[in-house]
Amino acid sequence: MNAQEKLQQIPIQQEHVPGAQSVHRWRRISQWLVVVALVLIPITGLFRIDTMAGAFHMLDYQVSFSDIAIVMGFWMMMATGLIFLYSWAGSVFCGWICPQNTISEWANALTAKLLGRRALVMDVTGLQMQVARRKDKLLNKVVLFTSFLLISMLFAMVPLLYFFEPSVIWSFIRMHPVPLAENLLWIYLVCVVMILIDVAAMRHLVCKYMCIYRVWQHSFKTQDTLHIAYDEARSDDCENCNYCVDSCFLDIDPKQAQVFDSCINCGDCVAACDELHSKSKKMTGAGLLSFKFGADGYKTNGLGSFLGRGRAAMAGTLLGALIFVVGIMNYQPYTLVVDRAELLANTTNYDYRINVTNKRYKPAVMHFQVIGLDTDEYVLDAKAVMFQSAGRKDVLLHFSPKLKQGLHRVTVRASTDDGWQASFPLIYYAEGVKK
Repeated sequence: MNAQEKLQQIPIQQEHVPGAQSVHRWRRISQWLVVVALVLIPITGLFRIDTMAGAFHMLDYQVSFSDIAIVMGFWMMMATGLIFLYSWAGSVFCGWICPQNTISEWANALTAKLLGRRALVMDVTGLQMQVARRKDKLLNKVVLFTSFLLISMLFAMVPLLYFFEPSVIWSFIRMHPVPLAENLLWIYLVCVVMILIDVAAMRHLVCKYMCIYRVWQHSFKTQDTLHIAYDEARSDDCENCNYCVDSCFLDIDPKQAQVFDSCINCGDCVAACDELHSKSKKMTGAGLLSFKFGADGYKTNGLGSFLGRGRAAMAGTLLGALIFVVGIMNYQPYTLVVDRAELLANTTNYDYRINVTNKRYKPAVMHFQVIGLDTDEYVLDAKAVMFQSAGRKDVLLHFSPKLKQGLHRVTVRASTDDGWQASFPLIYYAEGVKK
């Protein structure tokens, strides 16, 4: 056994620092779980936008703005819940959830691997990206561009899933377009180009200079919000290594954190500092950076109490949840409306329109009954209609011109095989013959 082999057998003792790199690992899991969820939500029918009906598709039910309690309750829950998250955890949404940041980090990692770290320099400072000499190869550039194009083509499918049924998307992929997907190619190409520009050129420039959503989050950030804290009492252990600064893809110095900066609480700097301390013989214990609540490391900004706004946001979330539950309990899977048909073609003053809606994305049969008149005093175009899926249909009700002159109280009743029924009363004035 030679000396080199003997050296390799010597065990290396390193102090274990709890949490070192765990933040980075859990953040990656969170990011890709969100991406998977964004794909599964429309595929499973949990949520989709029905552009033809101008409504939302939720669990095989159609929810429109007429279901005001469900819509208002849901958005109130979402808005106030996010406000509470911003007040409590700051811009953690950007670092742990936002797909824009996820794909930008992936693009950065691939660029650094194929072209070198200096190729990541893309900013408004005027600095130019530089490809490492040993990686300045045509093959590397082709692989990088091909990867960007493929990921753009893949991610461009995600927004389409929220507007088209999976069967339509599958027909488009197989190049067997259905009538709904005739113009899908152009929409898809626009999405591909936008994502490709973002992945290849923009990346975190969007986060730092263009994202209005980040500014919105900052509106709820205070000195009490979760932030990166620097232990100045142990600054001698820092040794100006700048390892934490180098790990930050937003070019922030974590040792000089401010209330308003571009920090997204990703925790990469915390993991980097912990990792460095775990490998250093001179440094002991955890790193100098950590997540903290409170004023340590921040300047007072006078934005108000986090606790006060947290309570208000939580109250709004609970109120929204209550409204949402009430809307669900009162939800009607079918609707019935009867009005005059004078605006329809080929109708007379004796005609009324029975408009019915199936709000379930399932087949249904609806039956009609007219109460208050004899069968010879009216005519129904159809005594029942069949729905293959969600949609609207009209049935004409013709009143006989021989009805006795005066007011007639009539009730139109609709019912389905699953037990639903509704009645619509109307008063019809007949100008018929006097008896």
